[in-house]
Amino acid sequence: MAKAPEPGRVKTRLTARLSAEAAAAAHAAMMACVLTRVAAHLSAKPVLALAGRLPAEEVGAATGLEVAVDPAYEVVDQGEGDLGERLASVWRRVGGGRAVFFGVDSPDVPIGHLGAIPAALAEHDAAVGPVDDGGYWTLAANRLEPALLAGIDWGTANVYHQTRAAAGRAGLDLADLPPWRDVDEPADLDALCRRLRSADEPALIELRRRLDALPQPDTTP
Repeated sequence: MAKAPEPGRVKTRLTARLSAEAAAAAHAAMMACVLTRVAAHLSAKPVLALAGRLPAEEVGAATGLEVAVDPAYEVVDQGEGDLGERLASVWRRVGGGRAVFFGVDSPDVPIGHLGAIPAALAEHDAAVGPVDDGGYWTLAANRLEPALLAGIDWGTANVYHQTRAAAGRAGLDLADLPPWRDVDEPADLDALCRRLRSADEPALIELRRRLDALPQPDTTP
């Protein structure tokens, strides 16, 4: 699940430090990384559920907004509504069976965390990977479970706990995956860049290169 990297519409909290264009370039870099890593490390049909339109190749390359999408991906529109409604719509569109959802905010989630997803789904109805701001880095389930997506205050610190409560009300066995971190604020981006200094995975090295190349604001008095 991803928004197209449109300046002023993505990663707006990063504009406390970066320009809207640089924040969108950070979003594009993380999105490209997630697309590469999902296809490489999960044995599943990859689907990009997109809100908006990706820039043309030449435009993206000139602006830092390029996102290469592997031909293995099926690209679908997210549809309308809040995030829960769009998740449910995409889920139905791809068949309503087992699905693992990702956004772009946790691009460096460890491979071991990804590997824990199939094992969790073998023993539980669904699984969620919490992040420290109250959301989650992934939601996975063996079949379409609308109860997991309804009545959630999306974009708030309540998402993880409300999802867990919703699972309890629906009688679903929801497993916790290992927690990780996401990128919303400038401090989160700084933390990601620090983690990437020791990365040796090609997709993460490329993410580091793109983030290092982001134009920084001129702070000269």
